[in-house]
Amino acid sequence: MAHIFITGGTGFIGRHVLRALSLPGSGPGEWESHRLTVLVRSLTRFNSILKKEGLEYSPHIRPVKGDLSLPSLGLDDIGLELAGQADILLHMGGPMDIGLGREEAENVFFRSSEEMVSLAKQIHKNRGLKHFIHLVGFKSPYHEKNADLPEHIGHPGEPPYENRKLAADLQIRKALYREGIPLSVVNPSVVIGDSATGVTEQTGGLGILVDSVRRGLMPLSPGGTGHWLPMVHADHAAAFIAALVREEEPANGTYFLLDEKSGSPDMRELARSIAKEVRVRGPFGAMPLPLLTKALGTKWGRKTGIPAESLNFIADGDFPLASKQAVERKYKLDTGLNRDILPGTIADLDYRLSHGEAGLPGAEFKPGRLGKLAVWSRQEGSGIPVVLLHGTFSGAFPLFPAASRLNGHPVYAADLPGFGRSPYHHGNDVIAGYVEAVTGALMELGEPVVLAGHSFGGLIAAKVMERLPGYVRGAVLLQPALHPAHAGVPAWIAGAYMKRMTERALVRKLLESGSFADEEQIPQEYVRYVLRDLASPRVRKTNADVFAALGNAGAFGLSPGKWDTGKVRLIWGGLDRRYRLPQAFRHLPVTEIPAGHQFPISHPDLTAGLILAHAENCGSERTAMERQPLF
Repeated sequence: MAHIFITGGTGFIGRHVLRALSLPGSGPGEWESHRLTVLVRSLTRFNSILKKEGLEYSPHIRPVKGDLSLPSLGLDDIGLELAGQADILLHMGGPMDIGLGREEAENVFFRSSEEMVSLAKQIHKNRGLKHFIHLVGFKSPYHEKNADLPEHIGHPGEPPYENRKLAADLQIRKALYREGIPLSVVNPSVVIGDSATGVTEQTGGLGILVDSVRRGLMPLSPGGTGHWLPMVHADHAAAFIAALVREEEPANGTYFLLDEKSGSPDMRELARSIAKEVRVRGPFGAMPLPLLTKALGTKWGRKTGIPAESLNFIADGDFPLASKQAVERKYKLDTGLNRDILPGTIADLDYRLSHGEAGLPGAEFKPGRLGKLAVWSRQEGSGIPVVLLHGTFSGAFPLFPAASRLNGHPVYAADLPGFGRSPYHHGNDVIAGYVEAVTGALMELGEPVVLAGHSFGGLIAAKVMERLPGYVRGAVLLQPALHPAHAGVPAWIAGAYMKRMTERALVRKLLESGSFADEEQIPQEYVRYVLRDLASPRVRKTNADVFAALGNAGAFGLSPGKWDTGKVRLIWGGLDRRYRLPQAFRHLPVTEIPAGHQFPISHPDLTAGLILAHAENCGSERTAMERQPLF
């Protein structure tokens, strides 16, 4: 077990690194957890991060309060003593903000590196420092053989963010090589969400490109087919750093975390992929980078909100990968880009650009993925899992109040394709695409569930129940859409109307349709959610497509006469003015409540209680057999 002093442990990569270093390894060459002392500015924020990562009870992590921009890293005597006991220094600190001013960049990158060098020298003098690992960036020109330059000069127009990071790289190399302290410099490319879920908390980097495309500001791709955007998953970067920590006799090395250019999407392909996922027109050509940089630097270019500095992440050549590949072979790592998860990464970024922190739950629910669906899950409880499917003008987030009350059961609140953080299914048949996506999610989960679907989600839940009866032990249909509630409206007209939706117009529509009994029952957070959601062309077009599909009687096609009446429960809000319960469904168990169509949002306690009651009737406990995959 090594004692590691860490800066940047609360950052995007840092959170993954904490997990990788504080949890024991498994399989060949497994290793013990390490003792981590982490520099933090806010203990409250750090504790919240630990909870989100499931590390709040880890005995191996100890925070020390400080600040990168202050002398001695802002540490008090106890903090300095703890840092001085480290075997390894892991320096990852500094914000991912390409718009940093000169003074702030000087403090958080260059001066903090001076302090880290001073700490390294002190430890090495007193007891010997085993290893110094420094996280820089893939545009750094420095390596083991050219660190004898007097200082970093940079090129004209180099932004302070990049200039001071590279100056810090050179400074640390010069000092540590001279002292004989083993130094590993890790140069990650543009860091995106983890390789399994695509969750990308950092909206810089790739997020700038996603934002530009979704706002229609990229009719021409930057750089074209000769250029590319190197990317690495946050969990892959963390696994690589954890491997370097395991080195018994570390040597000086520089490691570029990116793929070979030949196997990566070029800029035009990447821009078109983003356009497909955010559901706008893709670029029809390319613009040379120098010309685009100059255009973004003009008065009119700055009004776009696209920083010219963001183009520095675009590359046109290959990078030396031999040292990275040697570590990958030694520790059986694969840090390559998972292109299958890119649609999920883009959808996740699109959601965060619209909602920010306001659209995220607390630490109770963890982000994940089932099949092609993004889900928020809570695993506590031995009861049968409950899977929640939302309706239109919604997503998983508005159902969290009800989901949080489903105590005793694992809960999965799903974002249906094109909503929330899930990529659209892109199928020709709108409704069939949703059925396929939910079917795939349940098959991946691999055990029977109670499927609770609201409105449009209720229709999908019913169709999935008919298709996969072995996976759906019980179905709770919350005001399900079972018939066309409006004349067919072309999707483009619906989308144009949504783009211009105001708060007052939205509230009026909700009341006119009987979605809520009165204005007091409409949660303001739900109104804000819908308006933020409709800022995304992806979500607008998805709502419009579903709305148009629900105007077609052929979209429904259910066989309620064959349903098991002990398996299904319909919950009906009697104040709904748009939907009614068709005669073919009235033989089924129905609970009518005095509420509007959106009662899962206006009455979360009542909704959760009704779902729990049905789950108990269906048999709440999972048997050992049911915990195993069905296929």
